[in-house]
Amino acid sequence: MKTIPLLALLVLSVISTYAQDQWKNIYTQNAWEERDQWQKADAIIAHLNLKPGDKVGDIGSHEGYMTMKLTKVVGRTGKVYAVDVQQNRLDKLNRILNEGGITNVTTVKGDYDNPHLPLNTLDGAMIIDTYHEMDDHDDMLKHIKAALKTGGRLIICEPIAADRRSWSRAEQERRHELGMNYALEDLQKAGFKIVFKKDPYIDREKIKGDKMWLIVAEK
Repeated sequence: MKTIPLLALLVLSVISTYAQDQWKNIYTQNAWEERDQWQKADAIIAHLNLKPGDKVGDIGSHEGYMTMKLTKVVGRTGKVYAVDVQQNRLDKLNRILNEGGITNVTTVKGDYDNPHLPLNTLDGAMIIDTYHEMDDHDDMLKHIKAALKTGGRLIICEPIAADRRSWSRAEQERRHELGMNYALEDLQKAGFKIVFKKDPYIDREKIKGDKMWLIVAEK
């Protein structure tokens, strides 16, 4: 039986690691390009009324799809706080930011009930397809409200399939979705003012079998 020299094994290992990293980058780019076709990201961001120099939170940032778009809106003098509970996602986002020379993003390791954002600092915040994952909605909204300036806006956008709209909250959340009525109750209980709501806002039935609603709330 032939043995493979140690040097050859090292070379193969490096090539394999490089190929995996390249695949991950390609996957992210392709996934983001496909998402651009239906997400209405620019229209969603427009509801925050952001301007250059503003500070905004992307809560549930994942690898940074919305974060990257927000960086362009607030500009170099602004700041985007990208919050996620999974460190590996933040690590990947940090690599993307470093490779792109983007310096107006701070990544934050959050908890399911607390995004750990600075108090009275944000002009806006968004939770896109992540609110259903949060353990304690009341505490989460309390912390987000404390992080927003007076007049600051919060956007929540979530999916729900037509045949599950009548299900209980727990049943919906187990399917990683949520009806708009539950979020409205949470926001009103937290003392937010609802300035816009639309259900459905995004139709992605052909892609994912559901539609997404949108709520814009104000402190």
